[in-house]
Amino acid sequence: MPKLASDKLCTGCLACYDSCNHQAVDIVMKNGLVHVNVDAEKCIGCNLCERSCPIVTPVRKNELSQAHVYGGWATDEEMRVNGASGGAFTGLAHSFFHLHKGEPVVVIGASLANNRVSHIVVDDEKELFKLANSKYIQSDTGGIYRVVRERLGAGYWVLFSGCPCQVAALYGVLGTRRDNKRLITVEVVCHGIAGQEALDLHLHHYNSNRIYSFRDKHLGTQNWEFSQCTTIEIDGHPHKLARKQDVFYAIYSGWLLDRKSCSNCQYASIERVADISLADFWGLSVPEYYKQGVSLIMTNNMKADAFVKAADNVYVFKEALTTAIGGNPHLFTGYKFIKYHPMVVAPEIMKKILPASLRFAILTNRMPHKLFWAIFKIATMLHIKYQKNKLIRRLYNDKSLSHLLIKPNRG
Repeated sequence: MPKLASDKLCTGCLACYDSCNHQAVDIVMKNGLVHVNVDAEKCIGCNLCERSCPIVTPVRKNELSQAHVYGGWATDEEMRVNGASGGAFTGLAHSFFHLHKGEPVVVIGASLANNRVSHIVVDDEKELFKLANSKYIQSDTGGIYRVVRERLGAGYWVLFSGCPCQVAALYGVLGTRRDNKRLITVEVVCHGIAGQEALDLHLHHYNSNRIYSFRDKHLGTQNWEFSQCTTIEIDGHPHKLARKQDVFYAIYSGWLLDRKSCSNCQYASIERVADISLADFWGLSVPEYYKQGVSLIMTNNMKADAFVKAADNVYVFKEALTTAIGGNPHLFTGYKFIKYHPMVVAPEIMKKILPASLRFAILTNRMPHKLFWAIFKIATMLHIKYQKNKLIRRLYNDKSLSHLLIKPNRG
């Protein structure tokens, strides 16, 4: 039998599922999260699934010395407002079509439909809106890595986006074919993936049957009351929740329904796995940049840097890595002490023994539980501070990284 990641370490990426040619890997749900099980009767012992698993067989990461850091946004105002951060991914995706006009092109990423998130293939530039904006629950990637492999084999240009573990999964499935010049990978710098239960609890609480979006920036990204909130259907009409009302964000920011692997992510390190890393760019000293959002764009190799510089739908400006890590700790560490919380250690047991109302109050971080949760939060913040200072010392001591310290001259 192959050795796959334990439930504690499994990312739910489904690389093992896609790599198996004998349908011996089954998808199973545990505590609202995707896991896998190997059917011993169907398994032939080829170990393809084991070699594809990015946890059991870690994939090669990019060298930090090859990285460049930019801030930026989509040049089209509608793309910027409707996209995550500064709409950089949407801008890059449109540019990808433009750069390879007349050739076969697909862009692959996460799409929200029917209260579920799944990876889809977009082969028409007009359909890229389906991939825009943030989705804060795990995407179903079953079958998508096979599609990438097939399209690359057929000569397509492929732009693939996902969480770092999903990019690593793609590389695991592709093997040596990951270096195909026609493939560009984009990772979202995430702080952890919530299970489907987080959204289901949210909709149930409001007696809603539909979520329209996880974020809305039409009033500006700094209007926290309305920019970081969901828009759901209530009484047959779209209803935008205020931040303090939003049950989903209370659950999401509390980390208690995240995958266990997200509390010690192997791919949340400054040596990034994807060609391009995207995130919110907090910490810039230019307030007007945040009016409709600004993206952190980190190119992790020469191929990625050339693509970003050639992209016609994205405006970029050079930035220092020290500024980037100051506002985005998940760029360099994924460790969270919430992994020791009873709700994370033994979720099945806690679900059985706790009354539903008490469990909901804990998941949404109500008082007095919030005081207990703060212990894990403070410990995590202290760890982040230690790792940040350690990284800064490395940047100043390693001459090959000096270009990452150069701060822009804004006049």
